[in-house]
Amino acid sequence: MSYPLFDSGYILWAGDLDSRLKEQVGLSFRALGVDPRLLLRSYYDGCSVSAALSVIAARHGLDALAGA
Repeated sequence: MSYPLFDSGYILWAGDLDSRLKEQVGLSFRALGVDPRLLLRSYYDGCSVSAALSVIAARHGLDALAGA
């Protein structure tokens, strides 16, 4: 699937996701090594930030996010 070059909605969504990760774990999604394509796919599939956090927690074994 191709994505638009610029999407302000995605940028806000990704920023919110990154902020929540930094608050709860102390690391950004880049520092965790989260694949940017996973983020794009999650956003364009309609996932909420909370759902994306759950996916990241499951893939990266983050106990701090398990209750989020």
